[in-house]
Amino acid sequence: MAKKVKRKRAQAGTSAAPPLQSRVGSESMMADLSRLLREQKLESLDDAQAFMNRLLEEGGGRLPASPPQSLAEQAQDLVYQAWEAPTDRDAVALARQALKVFPDCADAYNVLAEIDARSVEEACDFYQLGVYAGQRSLGEAFFAENAGRFWRMIETRPYMRARQGLADCLWAMGREQDSIAHCEALLELNPNDNQGVRDVLLSRYLVLGNDAGAERLFLQYTDDRSAAFLWSRVLLDFRRGDQAAAKAALLAAMDYNSHVAGLFTGKRKLPATLPETYSPGSRDEAILYMASFAEAWLASSDAMNWLIGRLKN
Repeated sequence: MAKKVKRKRAQAGTSAAPPLQSRVGSESMMADLSRLLREQKLESLDDAQAFMNRLLEEGGGRLPASPPQSLAEQAQDLVYQAWEAPTDRDAVALARQALKVFPDCADAYNVLAEIDARSVEEACDFYQLGVYAGQRSLGEAFFAENAGRFWRMIETRPYMRARQGLADCLWAMGREQDSIAHCEALLELNPNDNQGVRDVLLSRYLVLGNDAGAERLFLQYTDDRSAAFLWSRVLLDFRRGDQAAAKAALLAAMDYNSHVAGLFTGKRKLPATLPETYSPGSRDEAILYMASFAEAWLASSDAMNWLIGRLKN
């Protein structure tokens, strides 16, 4: 039976998209700013900064709205309205209107995938259409020129969201290697990883026993001190047979976020609804770690038994 897709629902092993309404403020403002700067044809960063400062001063700390000009911008503006729509029906109608204005509006397909799809398979189809739309809209030359700098350019974000959604759906459908390939590609396009793809990819590597892939992520993100990386370091060290390193990694993980231990030992239970945000070292972060990485630990029963034994002593 096809699985129903729920709006705003976070699922274990996936990186849930932020609620639609939470995105519009910052991105629509960035779109306005981008248009304002483009219209001025400024020659340097100093000129751009001086221009922004003047606008903020004149506007009492707010930038003036810059009406969308191109069909692509008009369609994206409709998507921003969809993100703030009071009902799912209104959001869907706005997304479909955006596609009539500009058929290659990737974010319109993302809205349909998130709130109109009736199954994972249907959501997957919408996200795939969004990926294709983003590829056409940006163009092949754009990818070659800007790989490694995606997300910093606001026009890349609809495509990046579509590809991340596609990766999550493929994983849910059992197409693990296809999902991983998309996650790897997202990190190549944006190594800074504003979307949190590396946590999801790390979990999926560990579930599939791809310890070499997991190790590559640890080497790539050596400064990552999150629960996802610190607690997963324990698992990876144990699986490669280095219990001394695993013990040291466990001490570091406990020092950063000890709330994870209570979830492993059963002293605390996962809530019915996962938190949408967390602060470093918090209980919410521990909950999200367990929701995303429990499958990886359960796939290594020896590591799980060793860990619980260490935590109960």
